[in-house]
Amino acid sequence: MALMKSFPEGSWYLTGCHGSGKTHLFYAQFRELAAAGRIRCHVRSTRELVDELKRMELDNEFVSPAMAAANAPEPYHLFWDDIDKLKLTEFKTEVLFELVDALYRRKHGLTVTANYSLQELVERERMHPAIVRRLDDMCRVIQI
Repeated sequence: MALMKSFPEGSWYLTGCHGSGKTHLFYAQFRELAAAGRIRCHVRSTRELVDELKRMELDNEFVSPAMAAANAPEPYHLFWDDIDKLKLTEFKTEVLFELVDALYRRKHGLTVTANYSLQELVERERMHPAIVRRLDDMCRVIQI
C-alpha cells in the first residue's frame, strides 16, 4: 500500500480476510524499519506475545523484550500478528493492556494484523474494549 510505504514508521491496523496480504504488508513494513536501523523492532504472534508476558509473570528474573522496549524512551515498534487469535482471560487482558498502554503513552509504533475489525474484536470478545480504544487511537486502519 502506498500509504504505508510513504510512512513506514506509522502505526497500522491491517484487517481483512484470510489470504488477503495483511502479513505480507506487515513484514514489508518490518523489513523497511529494520533495514533503516533507526527504530528497535520486535515481531510477535499473539501466542508468542502472551507466552512471553506469561513467562515474565512466572519467572522474576525474566524480562520480556517487548515489554522492556515498550517502557523505554528510545523509539520502538511492535509488530503484532494475528491479534484476534486469542481467548481472553483476566491475566491476558491485564498484561496486554499494560503492554499496549505503555506503547501508547510512550508514542511508540504498533502494527497489527487481524481478520476482524476493531469493533468485531470487542463484539466477538477477542480483546477488551480498553485495549481496542488504545489501538483505535494509535493505529490507522487499513482494510485489505
